Amino acid sequence: MKALLTIMGGSLVLLAGCSKTPEAPSPVGPPAPLSAEVRSAAAQRGQAIVTETFSLLSSNLQSAIQQGGVSNALPYCSLAASPLTVGIAVKHGVTLRRVTLKARNRADKADAVEAAILNQFAAVLANTTNPPPPLVTNLTANRATFFAPIVLNNTLCLKCHGEPGQDLSAENVAVIQRLYPQDEATGFKLGDLRGAWRIDFPLATLSAGP
Repeated sequence: MKALLTIMGGSLVLLAGCSKTPEAPSPVGPPAPLSAEVRSAAAQRGQAIVTETFSLLSSNLQSAIQQGGVSNALPYCSLAASPLTVGIAVKHGVTLRRVTLKARNRADKADAVEAAILNQFAAVLANTTNPPPPLVTNLTANRATFFAPIVLNNTLCLKCHGEPGQDLSAENVAVIQRLYPQDEATGFKLGDLRGAWRIDFPLATLSAGP
């Protein structure tokens, strides 16, 4: 799994005991175009955050596999990956999650806008062996959003996301069905698009000060 392109899971939690100042209402109409400076900053920070997230999740996943095989790693992904990802998001002051068309964790299911971006990545991947480049866009006011494609390029990924009966053992299929009764995330092959990482940055954190 390459640092930018193969990574697992995340969601958001509420932080107890923290009061929050009401946000100003968003301006009416579409968000203003992002400057080249903001796009560059979001791309650089987005790649760094994705790399950090991959390194943390990968090391913990490898430990889980070493301790008890893939059947031990599947519960790890269910229970431990989300808090680790949330910790990175809080550290950097962003929102961070995976989006996919074929969800294992229902919180990762792409909405219509995210699905369009995933389809764009998939179209690029269908015509080249090179991974699609990340993109930066402005979906909402006062935010820049970074998307990085997740491509399955390691056979180990197929132990959790491959073809049942071929890549996935009956034991691991049973674990997946127990942990994720609505799982859609099997049947993948090497080189397939698994989904994408989405990072939302407050614009104020990306612009250089005076």
